[in-house]
Amino acid sequence: MEASQAIPTTRDWRVVMLLRSVGRADVHQLVERVRSEIAVWGQDLAATGTEVIVGYAGGPDERGPHEGIPESDYDVAAEAVLPGRPDTTTVTKAVVAFVQQLAPLLSAEGSMVAVAREKLFDDRRTRLKYLHPLVRQPHLTHAEFIENWEKNVGPVVAAHHPTRVGYVALQCDDELTTAATEACGFGGGVPDGFGVEWFASTHDMIPAFEWAVSPGSADGGPEPEPAGLLALLGRYADLSAPTAILGIEPNPTH
Repeated sequence: MEASQAIPTTRDWRVVMLLRSVGRADVHQLVERVRSEIAVWGQDLAATGTEVIVGYAGGPDERGPHEGIPESDYDVAAEAVLPGRPDTTTVTKAVVAFVQQLAPLLSAEGSMVAVAREKLFDDRRTRLKYLHPLVRQPHLTHAEFIENWEKNVGPVVAAHHPTRVGYVALQCDDELTTAATEACGFGGGVPDGFGVEWFASTHDMIPAFEWAVSPGSADGGPEPEPAGLLALLGRYADLSAPTAILGIEPNPTH
């Protein structure tokens, strides 16, 4: 298919922080602290915009419009949009200062930070944003992971996902992401990329997740995988400990 072969265009750079609170009782305070401090963080990075994404947390017996939607693994995400690749000193100083403002509400061991560049596969954005970090398989280099993800996985998602509205890949800068992770003392892992998906409603998310694990969902892509899209992604990404954040109400300022 023509859409599956298209090489995505490049847009903004982003600094992404996926944050966990030290305990469930501290989630609300952490979210409010992030909201109150993100403007200063954006200024420190010379960002053109910022965004706060509050993680969705549903009860075990929840009924209603979000029933069946997985809870977020992170409590809140903070994103800063940059016009170009930042330097290491600027990034590390900014993220460390931001983390210091969030302590002692923040669990450094469970949090993650990345510096990444956007690749636009399908740029249609809505109020439901699903952001999931990806860590490469150990036999791959960062460059090999990015190449395979961009050529073989992203086009399949963009061309065939039945109820997804938009899809963007954030391809991490390995040097800057590692430096920022070490500077913050975060223990949540060093991501190689993020898949970012938008949905018109939570009703659309469940069939999309079911489709991704079904045989045939990767048909028509550059690299055949009869077992489906998730199995195709698993060739390149370590899926042993999947983590993601779902923002029911993202709060963009850009």
